[in-house]
Amino acid sequence: MQTTDPLKPGYNFDAHLVAGLTPIIEGDELDYTIDRPGGMKGYIINITSKGEGTIFCGEQMFHVKPGDLLLFPPSANHFYHRKTDSASWFHRWVYFRPRAFWNDWLSWQEERNGVFLTQGLDAQTIEHIENLFVDIEYTAKSDMPYRDDLAINLLEQLLIRCKTVQPDVVSKPLDPRIIQAINYMTQNLNQDFTLEEIAAHTCLSPSRLGHLFRDEMKMTITQWRDDQRISRAKQLLVTTHYSVNHIGRIVGYSDPLYFSRVFKRKAGVSPKMYREQIT
Repeated sequence: MQTTDPLKPGYNFDAHLVAGLTPIIEGDELDYTIDRPGGMKGYIINITSKGEGTIFCGEQMFHVKPGDLLLFPPSANHFYHRKTDSASWFHRWVYFRPRAFWNDWLSWQEERNGVFLTQGLDAQTIEHIENLFVDIEYTAKSDMPYRDDLAINLLEQLLIRCKTVQPDVVSKPLDPRIIQAINYMTQNLNQDFTLEEIAAHTCLSPSRLGHLFRDEMKMTITQWRDDQRISRAKQLLVTTHYSVNHIGRIVGYSDPLYFSRVFKRKAGVSPKMYREQIT
């Protein structure tokens, strides 16, 4: 039986963004175990605000406390509840369907049983991150103009903030000029931009940008661009009924044959076969 309350069993998370606060108090109506063995279609990012929670059971079990962050990818096992000896567990969460260029933000250093975990953040960082959760929920539930776009923008800020506090990222930040190049390509992913255009945006020569990009990203600019385009195409193949040729044009390939060739090289199968296998 379906419900319109995302805090209750049976809610159909068939939306691109849903956000909320789950206030679990011992003996209350929300004091039960979430058990989704097959995970969900989208991601859930979660921060504990108060009390403690328990994730998984048996040897895989671990606990979360205020300030701890969780990121559940699609199909990751969901099994969590209030920690038995804690009187409450309040956690804020955002369910979302990612955009293709978010891929790098959705992989954290520590992973347990398919779920990403971040702990040990300082108080100021925790406050900043939790405020973003609050702002996303408020914006998504408001009636303000462009609320969906604003909520997505805030979610991007949250994901980037969570990525930047990962130990492996903190130890080796990207060159600011590479970040500029990535942002430019991300914003123009469906356009036929040239290396010279990207280089001009970063105030580097094309040759210098190409070398620096390979050093920092361990791939060429063309490889990175195609990775992002094909990732976006995979999402559209699964979540829309657009034709393969139309999806190719959306992600920046005007030639259908070239799109199929690049897709098969990256994904191992043709776009049509990928759609048939996934859906």
